[in-house]
Amino acid sequence: MRAQAKKILVIGGAGYVGCVLVEELLRRGYAVKVFDRLIYGDQGLRDVRDRVEVVVGDMRAIEPSVFEGVAAVINLGGISNDPTAEFNPDANYEMNTIATDTSAKQAKQAGIERYIFASSCSIYDQGVEDPEADLILDETADVQPRAAYSSSKFEAEQRLLPMADKHFCPVVLRKGTVYGWSPRMRFDLVVNTFLKDALTRGDHP
Repeated sequence: MRAQAKKILVIGGAGYVGCVLVEELLRRGYAVKVFDRLIYGDQGLRDVRDRVEVVVGDMRAIEPSVFEGVAAVINLGGISNDPTAEFNPDANYEMNTIATDTSAKQAKQAGIERYIFASSCSIYDQGVEDPEADLILDETADVQPRAAYSSSKFEAEQRLLPMADKHFCPVVLRKGTVYGWSPRMRFDLVVNTFLKDALTRGDHP
C-alpha cells in the first residue's frame, strides 16, 4: 500500500511565490492545502486546481480545522511590499506580525512540527544613502528596521523564534527581491518591471 503523502499548508498559496511553490511541492510528491483570500483570483492555481485543497479565508482569522492533517506550514501570506504597508500600516501589522504569530501558535497547538515563515531582507535596511556607511550584513548583525513593512516582518521573527522547542521548529527565510515568471505574475517588482519595459518598449536601465 502506498504511503499517504505529507500534507503541506501554504498560507498565501495563490500568490506570486505561492503558486510556484505549490507546483513544486506537488512535483515532489507532497499533498498541498492552500489557504488564501484569493484577492487576485485563483488563476495562479489554474493548472493544479484539481490537485490541491483550497480554503478561502483571511489569514487574520484561520479556523483551527485548517491545520488538521497538516505536517508543515509555509507562511507566504500578508502584505508584500513597502508602498502597500505604508498606505495601511494597521493591516500590514495585523497580517505580517499578528497573523503570523497566531497561525504559528495554532500550528504548534495542532502538533505540527515545522513552520516556515517568509520574512524579508528588507529588515537589514538602515536607511543609509552614504555608500561608505552601507555595510554588508548577515544573520548575526544587529538590525533596526524603520519602515512599516520591514518592522512588521522583524517583529514576526522575534515572536516566532522563542516558540522553538523539541517538538516545534520555526524557520525564518529572509528573502531578497523575488523575480521571474509566475502564473500569478507581478510587475511591481523591479527586475520584472525592467524586463517588461525592455521587451515591450525597448527601454533599458
